[in-house]
Amino acid sequence: MIRTDKPFSGPFAPLLTEFVAQKRAVGYQYLSGYWVLHKFDRFSKDYEVIDYALTKEIVEAWGQKQPNESDVYWSNRILYLQQFAAFLSGQGYSGYVANVHKSRYSQFKAYVFTHEEMKKIFAAADAMEFSPCSPYKHLSFPLLYRMLYGCGFRISELLNLKLSDVDTEKGCVHIIHAKNDNERFVPMSESLNLRCKTYIEAVHKEHDPEFPFFFKKDGSGYTVSNIEKHFREMLWFAGIPYRGQKIGPRVHDVRHTFICHRLNIWAHEKRDLMTLLPILSHYVGHAYMLSTQWYLKLTAEAFPDVLEAMEQLTGRIFPTVGGISYE
Repeated sequence: MIRTDKPFSGPFAPLLTEFVAQKRAVGYQYLSGYWVLHKFDRFSKDYEVIDYALTKEIVEAWGQKQPNESDVYWSNRILYLQQFAAFLSGQGYSGYVANVHKSRYSQFKAYVFTHEEMKKIFAAADAMEFSPCSPYKHLSFPLLYRMLYGCGFRISELLNLKLSDVDTEKGCVHIIHAKNDNERFVPMSESLNLRCKTYIEAVHKEHDPEFPFFFKKDGSGYTVSNIEKHFREMLWFAGIPYRGQKIGPRVHDVRHTFICHRLNIWAHEKRDLMTLLPILSHYVGHAYMLSTQWYLKLTAEAFPDVLEAMEQLTGRIFPTVGGISYE
């Protein structure tokens, strides 16, 4: 095994080993998934497994919620086994897939901004004036919002950036220790890269490579709560209603908007989504394709005119997950 001396030893051991190696070969750290699957490895030893068949009996027993187990971890346990079941199917074995139980975070509903709303947000950010209390804020925030929308970053990924992570010579951003401890390089458009270069020349002339890319007057980085508060102010100036903490819009919805707008464009262009969706998934740092499947539904809801095009392009590539058996 990569990064650990503890091998799998249960009835699915060879395929679990191959599955984790495949995940890491495409750039994922896959640490959380690895340890969850190690628990499943021990769990599966209590069952008779023939020809690596992941049966309904095993999956449903694994899917039982444990005492003092959070809803989030419970859902993740089931989800990681779903991924392995799909892998088994791809290898020609039988794998049953259970329903994922929604965690408490499912109360949030994503908001997809229109193109006009995004223009209003950028205009509001560009109208920010210099303030001696925060001398670089009027330069940082217009770029931060454009990077969120231009590349679909998570806000935490941008706030964790160091100066050395933004390479304007190559036109890409190096994301390190992202969600699920993943790492990736994210190419930028020429216009966004030029804005980054201009920003660096204006505010980072005397800073070392480890200095925060977005920083406050005292040189420390912003927090997510700082950005969320400011984003609500931008919504007010842009004339976009903020409907509350559980409804939003939230700053993370800019990432949702980037993905949905990109899928909308591809659908209208009749592009090959079978080829492009895995690329998009890796670009935005999704740990699994099921996340991208959710965006297909979200895009169809936000842009009803592309629903037929989306169905024609995807067909049964991404079947509804839950209570089915891949044979």
